Amino acid sequence: MLLSAESNTNLGHTSVYAVLDGSETADFGFDLLLAGLKARLAQVPELTYRVREVPLRLDRPWWEPDPNFDLGYHVRHIGVPASGRGDVAIKELALLARLHERPINRNRPLWELYLIDRPDGRSGLFVKVHHALVDGVTGLDLVDPLTSSNLEALEQADDDDAAAKSRTAAPDTLSDGDLLRRAALSQATSPYNWGRLGVSLARNIPVVGSQILPTLAAQWASPSGDVEVESGEHVVPRLSFNRSLGPNRRVAVGTLAVDDVRKVRQRLSVRFNDVLLASVGGGLRRWLLDRSELPIESVVALAPILVDATDQPLGTALVSLQTDVDDPVSRVHKVHETMAALAEQMGAQSVDAIRKLYQASPSVAAMAARLVARTSAASRFHPPFNVVVVSVPGSTSPLSILGAKVDHRWALPSLVDGCGLAICILSRDTSVDVSVVADRDLVPDVNELAAAIVSELESLVNAT
Repeated sequence: MLLSAESNTNLGHTSVYAVLDGSETADFGFDLLLAGLKARLAQVPELTYRVREVPLRLDRPWWEPDPNFDLGYHVRHIGVPASGRGDVAIKELALLARLHERPINRNRPLWELYLIDRPDGRSGLFVKVHHALVDGVTGLDLVDPLTSSNLEALEQADDDDAAAKSRTAAPDTLSDGDLLRRAALSQATSPYNWGRLGVSLARNIPVVGSQILPTLAAQWASPSGDVEVESGEHVVPRLSFNRSLGPNRRVAVGTLAVDDVRKVRQRLSVRFNDVLLASVGGGLRRWLLDRSELPIESVVALAPILVDATDQPLGTALVSLQTDVDDPVSRVHKVHETMAALAEQMGAQSVDAIRKLYQASPSVAAMAARLVARTSAASRFHPPFNVVVVSVPGSTSPLSILGAKVDHRWALPSLVDGCGLAICILSRDTSVDVSVVADRDLVPDVNELAAAIVSELESLVNAT
């Protein structure tokens, strides 16, 4: 489903950009990165799997090991130029947008990693993973295998983990004939699959197929998804970025001080995430006022919430960001009331449960993006929500990658047709990293929005 829903404007991957300070690690660099990944490929063999389509699409795609797997194709070394015209930060954000907007090659394993040299002497690590790969291996994060302090620790991989991986059978490399035989067996075991088979065959029958396809498709081609959305009663305004998307993106980033968020949380007796959502709502209000576009109704966000780690990891809620409230303190209290009610209705997990299960992995953001893709079918007609806001609580301990300290970690979610704006918040030990991804043509002033969110938190600190 994730693969078939992808188009040149609705891409199926999530990216993460980490800024690293390797000044205290003498051997940090591209060679160490390659060696670190090689040392862990045996423990994460899914990184070598590619998608194999069944001939005539008579069954769902299969995973298979890439017989020509080339680590050098997936791991690349580039840089942000310090000379020439233009601000360095703008150049870096333009590079991130360009990397994020490019589709992943379907003929190879569905991930890419870039080491980026920055003019300030620090390094950037840009990781891009397709949702289908994360879906197949829940919790997969390409950065996590590299969070050991040195290469020796990577090479001395845990024996139990290695043994467990060795007991897990890898998918077979199959010929077209083998795929067709397996597809026939798969279809025979399910009436639903027989319906899908009829649709696939109809697509390939000249002349007649186009006549019988609509009837078959109505019954079989579009089954309802299994994602439940807690919608509430929201009047969703239509904004300028709630339109069909183009293929290009803009990226902006900002950073909030954890201490400031904690001050507001303690003074108002609300949750940490309530302050973050209220800051986003206030930032959106400022930004929309500057654009002369603030609607009478509140902006509505799709906000994924961790529900049940053993069954369905994430649920989705449509949340009012209270952009119709002028007072920032009142906005925090209203967001708190809304989120408390939703948490009770959906049985949402605590922050500690999220940290324990996912260790603040950006794959949580990837799963959230999958849910977005599965709940946006009607977005072309009337927007079910205006913006996507994903908030992931992170570790309270400092993080390092191959011995290099992580200064920032921004997640770049994918966009879905009808919603040209997404905001992702990754909390860390000392700061909260906020990233904004937008359709390039629908939101030209994305940097102003990121700055408005940062300013809103400052206003909350002063107001309390």
